[in-house]
Amino acid sequence: MRKYETDLTEGNVTKQLLSFATPFFLAQILQACYSMADMLIAGRFMGDYGISAIINSSVCIMLITMLVNGFALSGTVLVAQHVGAKQPENAKKTISTLFTVFIYCAVAITILGILFTNKIIVMLNTPQEAVTQARNYLRICFGGTIFICGYNAVSAVLRGLGDSKRPLYFVAVATGVNVVLDLIFVGVLGWGAGGAAFATILAQALSFGLAVRTLYKNNFLFDFKLKSFVIYKDKLKMILKIGLPSAIQSTVINFSMLFVLTAINGYGLAASTAAGIGAKIDSFAILPTIAVSQSVASMSGQNLGAGRIDRTKETVFAGVKISLSFGVIIYLFVNLCGIKIVDIFNCSPQTVEVALMYIKYVSVFYIANSVMFVINGLAAGSGNAIFALGNAVLSVIIVRIPLIYIFQNFMGLGLRGVFMAMGLAQYAGLVTAGLFYISGKWKKSLVK
Repeated sequence: MRKYETDLTEGNVTKQLLSFATPFFLAQILQACYSMADMLIAGRFMGDYGISAIINSSVCIMLITMLVNGFALSGTVLVAQHVGAKQPENAKKTISTLFTVFIYCAVAITILGILFTNKIIVMLNTPQEAVTQARNYLRICFGGTIFICGYNAVSAVLRGLGDSKRPLYFVAVATGVNVVLDLIFVGVLGWGAGGAAFATILAQALSFGLAVRTLYKNNFLFDFKLKSFVIYKDKLKMILKIGLPSAIQSTVINFSMLFVLTAINGYGLAASTAAGIGAKIDSFAILPTIAVSQSVASMSGQNLGAGRIDRTKETVFAGVKISLSFGVIIYLFVNLCGIKIVDIFNCSPQTVEVALMYIKYVSVFYIANSVMFVINGLAAGSGNAIFALGNAVLSVIIVRIPLIYIFQNFMGLGLRGVFMAMGLAQYAGLVTAGLFYISGKWKKSLVK
């Protein structure tokens, strides 16, 4: 077994889950620090309109990132199951296909994104004060799509092999570089939101380059030579079977957020900025749950590939205990320390007031997600990506959007109603997640 591979089918489940999840969690924190650093430094040097510009642009970049992660998850699952079933050659073909497909996707996203930047800015109903800065930020970020795709593809494959530490090392270096470049480009040179975007892209390029160089020199399954970038039809079908529902799920979630953001932007700059701050707090608050979910996906993938149903069940229960504990603690912390957290962003008193209202009503979903995400991880690890898609559609479209309309208009709750709907909608997904586990549909392996 290569030194970047870890056998997740043996040993103490809870200990192994924590050991796998911790580096992934830290990597997620560092990755989240990219846009957080952009927002904090933009707020310090540009004020509310700088934060709003990055918030509105970041929604689209997050859409791309989650779309990429949706397909990358298929790499994690397939590689994990092939490793569990002792099929290294099939794992290699999966990696080759995944990397090649991502190159084509990155080129397409870059071209389309740059062409349609102005239409995206209009569609988001971006506050007029932030339009120019948002446009600059978005175009530069679209130009760096290849690095977003590359880093996420490599990280997904490593997690499938049982290695969550190397992605942490790669992103740690990039995060430090991003903060330094932000201070130079935005603070010293005064390049505005475009400078923040440029700093982020350079940092992501460094992260990706470091990942490829390290793996190339360490006997990785894939050698990164031009002739090795091949699409195997059978592996492509499997990647699409898992990745397409996951990618659509990510798209559905983000388009729902675009709808929500458009509704919030109608209340003015303070509401737009406050919602962005709240969303950024949310993105950090759910990181432990995401880390546990991804770890459950990797561990259940290997165990199902090895035919270990009993160990897969043990993994899910351990994941729920860990994730739910974090969810409750973070919910209490965010609500008790909300004012201190919001003050970090150096925004106007009106924005602070709206941000605190956001936290009060939206943060209730932390508890629901703590359990639902773990079951979604099991669904992903077993190849049942279509379930996670259906669950997302239920929560963020079928339930959330009508609730927003009812609370905002029929009940006359206005902006408060939007926030309440965002928090309560996730509990619908929690119910269906429980039903999925009870059904036992996750017990089949994708590989023979």
